[in-house]
Amino acid sequence: MKTAIYIALILVIVGLIVLAIIVLTRKKNVKTGILVRFGFVFIVVLALFGVVFGRIIYLQNVEGDALRKLAEKRISEPDTIKAKRGNILSDDGRLMASSIPTYYLYMDMRVEALKVIKKGDTKNYFQLHVSELANALAKKFRDKTAKEYERDLTKAYKKKLAQYRIYPKRVSYLDYMEIKNFPILRRGSVQGGFFTEERVTRVKPFGSLASRTIGDIYGIEEKGGKNGLEMQYDSILRGTEGLKVTRKMAGKRTDIILKAPINGIDVVSTINIDLQEVAEKSLRNELTECQASCGTVILMDVKTGAVKAISNLTRNANGTYSEITNIAVASQIEPGSTFKTLSLLVALEDGVIDTTTMVNTENGGHQFANRIMKDWNFHSGKGGFGVISVPTVLHLSSNVGVSLLIDNNYRNNPQRFVDGIHRTKFDSPIKLELPGHGKVVIKDTDNKTWSNTTLPWMSIGYEVIVPPIYTLMLYNAIANDGKMMKPRFTYGLRQNGSVVEEFQPEVINESICSKETLGKVQAMLKGVVSKGTAKSVQSKLFTTAGKTGTAQIFLQGTNKNAEGRTRHQITFCGYFPADKPIYSCIVYIREPQGYASAGGMCGKVFKEVAEKAFILGGGDLPIWAKDSSSVDMTIDKVIAKEKIKPATTDDNIMPNVLGLTASDAMYILENKNVRVCLNGYGYVTSQSIPTGTEIKKGMTVILTLN
Repeated sequence: MKTAIYIALILVIVGLIVLAIIVLTRKKNVKTGILVRFGFVFIVVLALFGVVFGRIIYLQNVEGDALRKLAEKRISEPDTIKAKRGNILSDDGRLMASSIPTYYLYMDMRVEALKVIKKGDTKNYFQLHVSELANALAKKFRDKTAKEYERDLTKAYKKKLAQYRIYPKRVSYLDYMEIKNFPILRRGSVQGGFFTEERVTRVKPFGSLASRTIGDIYGIEEKGGKNGLEMQYDSILRGTEGLKVTRKMAGKRTDIILKAPINGIDVVSTINIDLQEVAEKSLRNELTECQASCGTVILMDVKTGAVKAISNLTRNANGTYSEITNIAVASQIEPGSTFKTLSLLVALEDGVIDTTTMVNTENGGHQFANRIMKDWNFHSGKGGFGVISVPTVLHLSSNVGVSLLIDNNYRNNPQRFVDGIHRTKFDSPIKLELPGHGKVVIKDTDNKTWSNTTLPWMSIGYEVIVPPIYTLMLYNAIANDGKMMKPRFTYGLRQNGSVVEEFQPEVINESICSKETLGKVQAMLKGVVSKGTAKSVQSKLFTTAGKTGTAQIFLQGTNKNAEGRTRHQITFCGYFPADKPIYSCIVYIREPQGYASAGGMCGKVFKEVAEKAFILGGGDLPIWAKDSSSVDMTIDKVIAKEKIKPATTDDNIMPNVLGLTASDAMYILENKNVRVCLNGYGYVTSQSIPTGTEIKKGMTVILTLN
């Protein structure tokens, strides 16, 4: 600043000298007053020029380096460009989770252009057109009358609000494109004060189907996946952000892309939508009928361990059921009688028993140390099965029979029995793709809680912890000729229709036991269904092998609920067809009301799911992996796959979307600027506007799905 003052003083002195010369050399007829006024103006102008000129020199030479560094700093801190989050797909490429943009609508009431009054008018631009905007908004949203909209808009204008939200909820992209052409708003942000705040919404086109397995993202999108596959593959799904700087050019703000964003990669799950639908529907119906607290069903491909359907339903306060927690993988439960199969497998493999071994179950009760083991038909000592063979023990699910067989042969060396379980690798620590999954907990004899009754009670599924997914993994190994497969939930990754990476099935144990032992166990499991506790599971379409399981639930030292009734959890786990297994399945129900029947309740769900899977055809052959040409599931290919021909390609004619999935139908219709309302889940079975109808602005079609 001092430089500018010095230059100004120099120019003032020069100006005074020039003025003095003019005065001394002036002509006689020039008045002194005029020269003085001219000289004063001249000196002031020189002084101002000196200040400006001096300031320029000062900025360039003194503060120049600092200003240049500030400019470079602003350029080096660009804004980020969000990448589009990848999709989660079903086994045939249908959308199970996808991101769509939504918008909050705002007005800046301080914009000067709204206050402009044209010549001849008595009102400004806002006052002249606010009623037109109010009418359009009322017609669009139908939440308020036009007068109420006009009242609220006018009130916001008078308060000069900088961020007035026009509508309280977020709107879709199609709605936004329509609304931005409304009166006043069509003038944009500079002239009309209209601006938006974009949010990305994660949607699940198939609603609750496999919702907990797919997972959720946090409300704050930057935090990414919250649970399920969304969390497991968060870094892959979220992509890589881009960079941009904003510059003002020709009076407009322009974004300069420094680094383009890389959109997230799609994750292809193992879930089959058709099987998932029947699994959830069947489980929901049974839970509602028996008024259970919760339940789960899992369907797995025998050869690869791919989970084809998984549903987890918990009862809400209003009596309905929804996916709240992933019971299948997270619940730490005592498996009950389904564990008996493993106990007998270990004993058969060790050679301490055979299928011809007989055991006396007495009258259905036997005392081990200070506790009495009871069979389900104990009836105050008047029940029991008497002397029965090992296969019959499993067929009838005799607690006393299994416990006696294990206790008699391992009492002196219980660790040998535990080691036999370890040998199968059933309890090996494995990392599933779903964060927060549980694990198998098998006690060793050096455990502080090991007691004289642990061995017999462990043999029938108590004092051990096994989440349902691991019980299914064991039975799947029995079905798979002894090879234990790790449960898998994804086939691989793809981007822009091309496979990026394919995940291979993972083997946990090549053989859980000898072929001889395996054959005996398989035969016994077939007998459970054909002549044992699971007769109701039998199907006319195929043979089934499996095991029922019933266990009491002890909470805070009691197995009674508030009404004094015994709490139970029931299970059926098996595979089908028994001779050439394709799928394995487990159904678990917790705290059913009334008589708890594993065969009747869980078996009913198992049978419905199994028959549907059998009818649809077996085999773990996802479309994306069968043929690379079918990977790109574009709308054209979806139409070809479903053998559906659109009525016309004319943009102004309503197309035929019958038979398409919700996501595919919405893609076609929204590209024709038609709003879509969905009713139900699955495939489109009817459309409210017939094919061939002329499309008009603002048209809405209702699609019914089933």
